[in-house]
Amino acid sequence: MDIQIQAGRDLVNQWVDVAVKGGAGQLIANVTTVLDGFAIGDDIVNPPEDSYQNTWHQVGTGAPNQTHTVVVTVVDDKGHQASASKTWRD
Repeated sequence: MDIQIQAGRDLVNQWVDVAVKGGAGQLIANVTTVLDGFAIGDDIVNPPEDSYQNTWHQVGTGAPNQTHTVVVTVVDDKGHQASASKTWRD
């Protein structure tokens, strides 16, 4: 799985963009996105597909010098799991 995460401070709070591409023979069945310990997305891909993308705007909190972490967990159609994370500071 190739998991790409872009994130940063939005006009109000945070924005998060997630893009996932399955590897050879992998189809994406579920993508869970967690920002600062809170789920912002739990997307079931039905039928499973070879790619996924979603963007969230104005999620979480925003304040100067605050650190944020987003964790993306992907499950393929065979039940295999992959994760990636990104941390940034306002």
